[in-house]
Amino acid sequence: MKSLARIQQNSQEINRMLAQINALVEVRDASPEQRRQWQAACEEFHSRYEGLCFPGGGAMLARVRSGDPAAIEAAVQFLLADPYHFRSGYLKERLWRWLANQPLSASARNRLERAALSYLDRRICREFRMMCKAMTRIGRAQFWSQVAERAVAAASDPAPAKRATLLLAYGSNVHAGAAAHHGISQPC
Repeated sequence: MKSLARIQQNSQEINRMLAQINALVEVRDASPEQRRQWQAACEEFHSRYEGLCFPGGGAMLARVRSGDPAAIEAAVQFLLADPYHFRSGYLKERLWRWLANQPLSASARNRLERAALSYLDRRICREFRMMCKAMTRIGRAQFWSQVAERAVAAASDPAPAKRATLLLAYGSNVHAGAAAHHGISQPC
C-alpha cells in the first residue's frame, strides 16, 4: 500500500506544478521577473514529469510491454491507485491495452479485477473502453459474476448498473460492447 500512496503523492505533485504554471501564465507578460518565474515553473514541470507520472519513470513504463515482472507490478499498482493528473488517462489506456497481452500472476489478476470494478463507481472516462477490452482477456468467472450482480442492482443506483451492463456487453462480445459504448457516448 505504500506505493499506492506514493503514486497519489506524485500525482498531487504533478497537479501542483501544473496549477503553478497555470497561475503564472496569466501574469507572465507583466514583468521580466514574472516571465522568469513562469519559465522556471515550466522547466521544473518538464524536468520532473517523467519521473513522477509513473512509478519508476519512463524507463519502467517502457519495460511493461516487454513483460518485465517489476514493470508489470508497477503498472498494476498504478491502475489500482488510479491517479488523476496531466495525461494520466492516456497512460491508463495504454497500460490496460498492454497488460491484456501479458502473463499475469493470480495476485495481479485479482488486483486488476478490483481496479476494473472500481471503474463502475465513477463516470466513464477515456480509459474505460480499453479497460473493458482488457478485462475480456483478464477477467475470470468470479469477476464476471460480480459485474453481473452490479448490473442487476439498478434499483439502488442506476449509473453504476449501466456501466456494469456496458462492461458485460464487452465481456460477451467485444464488437457488441463497442456498439453499446458508441450508443452511450453519442448522445453526449
